[in-house]
Amino acid sequence: MPILERSIEDIQNGIRVRIHAIPNARRTEMLIEPDGAITMRVNAPPVKGKANREIVKWLSKRLGRPSSHIRIVAGLGSHLKVVDIIGIDEKNFLENVRQGQSNSS
Repeated sequence: MPILERSIEDIQNGIRVRIHAIPNARRTEMLIEPDGAITMRVNAPPVKGKANREIVKWLSKRLGRPSSHIRIVAGLGSHLKVVDIIGIDEKNFLENVRQGQSNSS
């Protein structure tokens, strides 16, 4: 049994993603680590929800989903976020994220 908890799991109508967020980065980008962990560098400070809003905005744009389909369900005040994304499966999520790893916005 792996030590690390699985980063992506199926939920009703979508997926749940566990993200390690790093605020105050030069740009917002998501990386899939070799161990399967998901790291997101966020170009926003962790003040008054700015980093959380940037995460939702970036995911919405990258995945082509309305922001109303992306919700941080745990970790609002933490580096460790749990995000529910409605209307996408794990395969499409990973394809969209990996497609942008070399040319992050």
